Amino acid sequence: MTQSGDVPLSVAAGYLVRQLATGRELPKSAANVVDLWRGFIEDQAGEALETVDQVLADQAAFARLARKVISDLGYGDQLGDDPDAPDDTAGEDEAEEDQDSPDTAGEEEEGDESEASPERSQEEQQDQSQAQVTMEDSADMEQGDEAEMPEGEAPLEPPAPAPYSDADPNYAVYTTDFDEEIRAEELAEPAELERLRAYLDQQLEPLKGAVSRLANKLQRRLQAQQNRSWDFDLEEGTLDAGRLARVVANPTTPLSFKQEKDTEFRDTVVTLLLDNSGSMRGRPISIAAICADVLARTLERCSVKVEILGFTTRAWKGGQSRERWLAQGRPQTPGRLNDLRHIVYKSADAPWRRVRPNLGLMMKEGLLKENIDGEALEWAHRRAMARPEARKIMMVISDGAPVDDSTLSVNPSNYLEKHLRDVIAMVERRRAVELIAIGIGHDVTRYYQRAVTITDVEQLAGAMTEQLAGLFEVDPKKRARALGLRRVG
Repeated sequence: MTQSGDVPLSVAAGYLVRQLATGRELPKSAANVVDLWRGFIEDQAGEALETVDQVLADQAAFARLARKVISDLGYGDQLGDDPDAPDDTAGEDEAEEDQDSPDTAGEEEEGDESEASPERSQEEQQDQSQAQVTMEDSADMEQGDEAEMPEGEAPLEPPAPAPYSDADPNYAVYTTDFDEEIRAEELAEPAELERLRAYLDQQLEPLKGAVSRLANKLQRRLQAQQNRSWDFDLEEGTLDAGRLARVVANPTTPLSFKQEKDTEFRDTVVTLLLDNSGSMRGRPISIAAICADVLARTLERCSVKVEILGFTTRAWKGGQSRERWLAQGRPQTPGRLNDLRHIVYKSADAPWRRVRPNLGLMMKEGLLKENIDGEALEWAHRRAMARPEARKIMMVISDGAPVDDSTLSVNPSNYLEKHLRDVIAMVERRRAVELIAIGIGHDVTRYYQRAVTITDVEQLAGAMTEQLAGLFEVDPKKRARALGLRRVG
């Protein structure tokens, strides 16, 4: 393109605005398009375009700037009405009429209007009478509410608020105003996530060989169960060409059909719920992060979707929830008294290559605080139940019982532990989600029916792969053996 007539002005203006807003150089072909129109655009709208980078965060201001640029370029007649313009034309017309007419003309005009439009005056009278009747009825209702109430009946009470927890209706939360469910990308800049991920990879370099072997082992076991298998000698399905010879030899033999068997773990989602408490700091959280990495990559290759979630609190010792509780006079038994932070490291539908740096967030200083396991498990369970997959598996990785000093200091000492047990009982009773737990240096078998306790964090990868492989075992005996309660180490 060598002439401005070869390029629409709108395209060139769009490229120029993008360049000014981002500060990035345009590709060669786009720069050529802009150069053909640059002189004209800068002459007509250069003053407005100089402020484009100042209004990027304000949508209304950017819209006003865009209207001004379009108008400066000569296309203002195509913009239509300005939504920001005040709608005061009616007031101006009335003021002009008042100025032009003498004071005594008001009554004459009203008389003329009523004579000219009798239908309108009749409608206005009806509206006024209806409004008067409505006001009288509402006044009578306000005065006679008690008199019209049937004797012996009390006024209806408002319905009781729904319980906070489905597992325990008595579980209370002082306030949820400061809780957050947040994506890992929102807690750190992309550059910081890349740096933390590189630090995680460097820290776990000595385990690289063992991790690769575990990933390959799990993938082989899962793919072995994905091999196609068929049911033969059926009355309907796909024609079995291998048995046509029997029909040729004996025409009275009926045709034989076959159908492919569905593998048991197709249409499956796996949720990894990671404890992000302060006691996991150091080696345990590094191993948990790299194991989540291995499982996500491996299961994705086998067409099994994976969701990685983490749970902690926003602050030590109660945060803003406790500050509000103190300001309101310290009510008795307030319930959970801290600000939750539930982190989505990877949603089930997100491809692994896009969210890989997110697991580096666990290495961030100050992220890991306290842990309220019951609510985190219930949150993860609700997310899993909303998924369309037929089979749902949840694996919890934790290093101990729920602990939150702010909550336990003003409630019974077993308050959080009881809620965790109630949530586990609900999940296992409903059986819509298969629940597994792995305890790091802490016996979690007293909470979960199917659980593994490891004494060394380096055994976590092996325990996770064995448990998941056991879940996908076709043989019920082998599956029961793999998922039996046991202690590693």
